[in-house]
Amino acid sequence: MKAIILARVSDKKQDSNEAQVNRISNYVKYKDLTVWKTYEIEESSTKGDREKFKEVVKEIEKSKEPIALIVDTVDRLQRSFKESVLLDDLRKSGKLTIHFYRENLVLHKESNSADLLRWDMAVMFARSYVLQLSDNVKRKLDEKRKNGEWAGKAPLGYVNIGIEKNNKDIIPDEKTAHLIKKMFEMYASGNYSIVTLQKQITKNGLRGACGRELAPSMVDFMLRNTFYYGEMKSVGKIYQHKYQPLISQALFARCEAVRLGWSKKQFQYAAKPFIFREIGRASCRE
Repeated sequence: MKAIILARVSDKKQDSNEAQVNRISNYVKYKDLTVWKTYEIEESSTKGDREKFKEVVKEIEKSKEPIALIVDTVDRLQRSFKESVLLDDLRKSGKLTIHFYRENLVLHKESNSADLLRWDMAVMFARSYVLQLSDNVKRKLDEKRKNGEWAGKAPLGYVNIGIEKNNKDIIPDEKTAHLIKKMFEMYASGNYSIVTLQKQITKNGLRGACGRELAPSMVDFMLRNTFYYGEMKSVGKIYQHKYQPLISQALFARCEAVRLGWSKKQFQYAAKPFIFREIGRASCRE
C-alpha cells in the first residue's frame, strides 16, 4: 500500500519534523509500506484554514489506490474534531488507513468501536490541551492589563523595547513623541481640520511605519486614542497604564471638544448674514 508520511510542528519548542519523520520511516519499513509522499508541515492545527492539511486530504481523495496516512501521534494530525469528519469519511469508504505510531493505533474501514473511541479520546485530550493553553494566555493577558501593561505593539510616539526575561517595555520614542504632543496642541487650538492637520504634521516630519505618510483617518484615530494621556482600552474596558503619558488628559479633552465642534460647524448658519445663510442651505439641499 502507498503511504503518506505527515509530520507537523507549530512551535520551535516542539519535536522537530525531522525527528518525527525518522521515527515514522522505521515504522513504515516494519509495516512493509511504500512511501509515496512525505509532508513536513509547519502550521497551527487550530488556527487558519490549514492549507497544507487540506492539500494532503486532496491527494488522498484523488488517489485511485487506498492510502496509508502515517503520523507520529494524534495531536500531530489534529487537535479538534472538525478534521475527524473528513478523515472518517475517507476511512469508511476504504480509501484511507490511518496509522498513529506512538498510540499504536491503526484505523481502517473495518475498525471496531473500541479503536474509534480511542481515536475520539485522543482528539479530546489534544483539544483539552489547546483549551488549557488558551485559558493560560487569557489569564496572563488579564493579569498584564490589571498591572497596566500593554500586550501589543506600542502606538506611534512610543517604542517597544526588550528587557530581562524577554518581557517588553514601552517608552516614548525620541523621534516622534514631541511631534505627537505638537499634533494634539495644534488640533486643540481649533485652527485645523483633520485634513489640514494631517498636511501640517506631515510637513513637520511625523510619519507612520516604514516612513509612510499618515492618512487623515489615522490622524483622527490617534486623536481619539486615550493611550497618549495614560489610559488604555482593551477588550471593551479601560485600564490605567503604567507608561509615561505624552499629553495631559486636559489637552485630550480640549481636542475632543474641538472635534465635536467641527462636526457641527456646517450647520451653524446663525452667525452668517441672512443672504449667505440661504446660499448655504441651498448648497446642502443640492
